[in-house]
Amino acid sequence: MPDPALLALTWRVSRRGLLASPFVVAAGLAFPAFVVWTGFRESYETAAKLFFFALPHLFLIGSQDAVRSEVESGALESVLFIGGRFRGYLGLKSLFGAGLIAAYAALLFGLLAAWGAAAGGLEPAFVARFGLALLAGLYYVAVAGVLSHVLRGAAGVLALLLAQAAAVIVLILTTTARAGLLDYAAAGRFPAIGAALRFGALVAVLPNIVVAGRLPAFAAEILAIFVLAVLLRGRLVRALEIRK
Repeated sequence: MPDPALLALTWRVSRRGLLASPFVVAAGLAFPAFVVWTGFRESYETAAKLFFFALPHLFLIGSQDAVRSEVESGALESVLFIGGRFRGYLGLKSLFGAGLIAAYAALLFGLLAAWGAAAGGLEPAFVARFGLALLAGLYYVAVAGVLSHVLRGAAGVLALLLAQAAAVIVLILTTTARAGLLDYAAAGRFPAIGAALRFGALVAVLPNIVVAGRLPAFAAEILAIFVLAVLLRGRLVRALEIRK
């Protein structure tokens, strides 16, 4: 179990790391502002859909560069991390970072729910959709954590965003077909295993899709990959050595 000094240090570093990043702060403020703007311009229902779909990206933006820069900066060679304590620090840093973003997400969800209650648009299903959005967000944290062992800075986040851009292109192309992936997903069933596998690959790249809650099997896929990524990340951290 980590000692109190390591817990306190990791908490301070995690909190300051998020608050000191202009990109993270800007994204955290712009996201609710855009949701509110959408609600007044379109409708509360549209704003809620945007909120749940885009919320996981807050986790992605806040989870960049968890390992590589720490190792290359030499900070882990400090006497504070002797005896392999740096491994506990790296694991706790991701945990605290995800916890901070989840707390902020819960605050925003509370405000969205209050808005919905006042506007008469609040639905019981919003709780489940928020849970699925958190799952997709934690998926991003786990995958970005694995990528941060080989990619420096925001390269891991950029790689995921580029993959998602390609996935969006696939979505657009399938909407022009007579019966594409979106049509099958909306219906909640797939005509053949091939279509289901293609959609599963799409969900692995863009887990935000599961927040609709219509396809629980693909939410289970995200949960399974999340668990595998956490296990892989733990193994990578345990195998990490600091060269002096």
